[in-house]
Amino acid sequence: MDHHSKWKRFLNEAVKVYVHGYVKPESAFYTIAEWEEMANQILALQKEGHSIRSGEIEGPDELIELINSFYGFQLYTEVDRYELLTYKNVLDHIEDFVNHRVWGLRKEFGEYFPDINRLRLAYFYSRGDLEPYLLIDDEFTEQIYGSTNNPKKLLHYTTQSGVERIQRAIDRGNPFDISSYTVAERPFFRKDSNLIMEFEGNVRAGFRSDVKSYSVDNNRKCVNLYRLGYPGEDVDNLCINLGDDCNGGLKTSLWNEFIATPIKILDISPA
Repeated sequence: MDHHSKWKRFLNEAVKVYVHGYVKPESAFYTIAEWEEMANQILALQKEGHSIRSGEIEGPDELIELINSFYGFQLYTEVDRYELLTYKNVLDHIEDFVNHRVWGLRKEFGEYFPDINRLRLAYFYSRGDLEPYLLIDDEFTEQIYGSTNNPKKLLHYTTQSGVERIQRAIDRGNPFDISSYTVAERPFFRKDSNLIMEFEGNVRAGFRSDVKSYSVDNNRKCVNLYRLGYPGEDVDNLCINLGDDCNGGLKTSLWNEFIATPIKILDISPA
């Protein structure tokens, strides 16, 4: 099966299942060291005279396979999905990434985490560009909170079918992580989400303001690394203390956000 067919099948089978169609593949996430190794291989091929500058991959099968391994989803699924994203856009991103951006990742984002080298990230389309997303896996949760057991009462905007889907997942013992909140200063932006579900959830990550997240096909979520900044100089957007950090005033006048695995639905009320 070629890469195009592989990602088409992913789009047809995985994307339709939950959370507004924005499901990302876990296979797209790599550590910084793995991204650097990919970049070094492309730089070596670039030195031999091969190129992706023209909007086409001009080089041996090794170069094609390398790019498809790391960016196949973006090239063959996201390009088809988003009108403003083109094949050339992705190749231009890759060129800039291997020549410059990858070498600044630790300096740009490392201060937010105890050990960014053990975390995995990927690039996905967002608002006109490919932006970095961090996988919220057990490694992340252990680093930030010291445990993967972090129960908390939370709220989630949803629909009746959404409630039923979440309950089925809980009953089957295979729940998927969702975005939730405890404080909101403006209505949710999806008008069809007309219910508020109160639930007990196992928190994977907490943020002072909305962080822009996508679902991943391993039932976890990923968050936009550009959303880790927060107004002012005293704190960033990542909540270290889940009991206190995320429940105060919102400098963004939006809502806070918790990535959590539903444990038990407690109540349903109109939004």
